Amino acid sequence: MPKDQEKHEVVCPKCKNKFFIKIKNSNIEDNECSWEEHGEPRKTILSSIKKKTNRPIIASILLICVFIIGISTAIFSEAFITSSMDIASTAGLTGSVEIIITDLSNDTLENINIEINGESGSTNENGVFTKENIKPGFQTLEISSNKYRNKSIKILITPIINTETTIKLEKDTTNDLNKVNFDGTGCTIIIIIFSILALISSITSYKRKHLDVAVVGALIGIFSFGFYFVGSILSIIALIIIIKAREEFENGKKGKIF
Repeated sequence: MPKDQEKHEVVCPKCKNKFFIKIKNSNIEDNECSWEEHGEPRKTILSSIKKKTNRPIIASILLICVFIIGISTAIFSEAFITSSMDIASTAGLTGSVEIIITDLSNDTLENINIEINGESGSTNENGVFTKENIKPGFQTLEISSNKYRNKSIKILITPIINTETTIKLEKDTTNDLNKVNFDGTGCTIIIIIFSILALISSITSYKRKHLDVAVVGALIGIFSFGFYFVGSILSIIALIIIIKAREEFENGKKGKIF
């Protein structure tokens, strides 16, 4: 402060806001100063501190269980799928199929006989066979024709969802049976992917970060199924907990977004 000056104007070098410094008592050696803001006031938004709960931790533990159950299901896929589908069948759930029959040139075939779950039918003019209210689980399609080689294919019928598949037939007058077992590789890969996403959701829930990732991971974890649908039930519970604890999650790298 210049000598004998009671008021001095200063400017912030960063925000250019102006202030006045006033000397309360110029006779005291250690002069006391007060600040007076000049110009438009600056405002800020401060978040209130809320008590953290154990909800994200509980959701994280549940999703870890979903991951473990999902990986176990993927390893022993056929056994777990069979037991789960049996429960779905006991609960009265049914599935449906849509089968498209073509030759090796991808031309659709009409009037091909198909038998599934003890009931038979034939493809229409577009080479399509549809059947509803089928018991969930592994079912065997018996396909027969006078001009093409007979085929026996094991497929998986899932509850509620319509199972669609295309089957190619080759010409063979001997009518030897071509038996094709169920290939569970695709189901195994899908279950593993869904289980890994549930694990990622578990990590984000534990850290209370990235609410969107936690919600999506828990939602996808529902479709990892697991033994007796335990994984699906745990994922649903975890999803509900995460949504209720959404205010405890941080968004982005710098915390909460206002």
